[in-house]
Amino acid sequence: MYKYFFSIKGIFFSLLFFIIAFPKIPIIPTGMQVSIRAEDLLIAYLWGIIILYAIKGKIKIPRNMIFFWIGLYLLWGLISTTIGYFRGDVTTPLFFLRKIEYISLFFFGYVAIDKENISGFYKLIFISLGIVLFVGFIQYFKIFDKLRITEYFLPYLQFANRRFWQSDLISSTFDGNYDLGGYFILIVPFLLFLTLDRKYTNKSITFLGFFASMIILSFSGARTPTLIVFAMVIFIFIGKMVFNTKKQIFKLFLLFTLLVVIFSLSHKVLLSYFIERGENLLKIFRVGGLSSLSQIDKSAYYRASKWILVWKNFLEYPLFGIGIGGFSEYFVSADGQHIQTLGETGIAGFFLFFSVLYYVIKENLKTGYYLKKLRHNQLNELHKAFLMALSLGILGLLLDGITINIFDSSKVAMCLWAFVGIAAKLNSIYRKEKVIN
Repeated sequence: MYKYFFSIKGIFFSLLFFIIAFPKIPIIPTGMQVSIRAEDLLIAYLWGIIILYAIKGKIKIPRNMIFFWIGLYLLWGLISTTIGYFRGDVTTPLFFLRKIEYISLFFFGYVAIDKENISGFYKLIFISLGIVLFVGFIQYFKIFDKLRITEYFLPYLQFANRRFWQSDLISSTFDGNYDLGGYFILIVPFLLFLTLDRKYTNKSITFLGFFASMIILSFSGARTPTLIVFAMVIFIFIGKMVFNTKKQIFKLFLLFTLLVVIFSLSHKVLLSYFIERGENLLKIFRVGGLSSLSQIDKSAYYRASKWILVWKNFLEYPLFGIGIGGFSEYFVSADGQHIQTLGETGIAGFFLFFSVLYYVIKENLKTGYYLKKLRHNQLNELHKAFLMALSLGILGLLLDGITINIFDSSKVAMCLWAFVGIAAKLNSIYRKEKVIN
């Protein structure tokens, strides 16, 4: 038991499980938009353990290009934020520190994982997914309301999470339905790759997880993530159909038909929304262009107003940007990850952020391709599915990031960077074993 408190692997697994399976619980208020939460304390504790091991020489900075790109991005963010602070645009370093906190999960994942304990990570993913789905169904059927349990735990949740539990939208253990959608963007491809893998044996578990995830996602009210996940599913199906036999193609067709039924059941949430937006767009052109946007579609008007403000600031400070957190006095988020990154860190920070993600995808695909040549076993199938799904999930989050700050959503961001760190470690392990030339 004593060793567990100094085990990087044990603390990291506990932290990741806590992030996914438990809602945000504020502990110390800061007087700002965010509070200090339980996972913040766990992250600080884990950093203390890692620094202690580093002083003792048990941990060394790996010679890996992904560390170079991430370090360069954080360095540029620090420079941008410092310049913005002295210019008066950035009033607090808290937003930059939050970004460092999210990315620190990458380092934890890389250090904690090795060949001996990687199977524990996959077990954690399945168990935590089960809890997310269980809570999601409880929320959808309002079981806690019927049992009068909700009123007892709501005061302990953050305001945003309380709001979703009191609505018809599904947020499960996440801080909103769009955050839950971001999580499913990362998880659903992994489940589907395993379900459709001919050599993976535990298909019943992954199929049930995939099927339940699609149901919860479809009824969550997260419109854009739902469409992105369905697009990724179609992409995976097309890829599998190209390389499969007629019998397997028939099974794929039946599964795809089932998904279409699920999708059609959520038409009130999704299709009516896009029909309404299409009608509003026609009205804008008929009435007189964008000047009529505020009267026809207020949501789109507010988003456009934010984007215009960010773009003007980018044109004023194109190289360094306004600094991370520089827009906090105007709005919580710009409702667009990419344009806010451009406005906060300038063109260089924007390029470095995408360079990190590009490098991750490239290395994952390279390792996934070589894993296909290895002797097939369950662990290799899991590795291959995880690396390929993470690459597809990153692309999905980039699409989602057009209209939402999904990379600044704490739970999604922490999961993403933890997964990226684990993937980087897997890539490094196979490179060292000279599997990759």
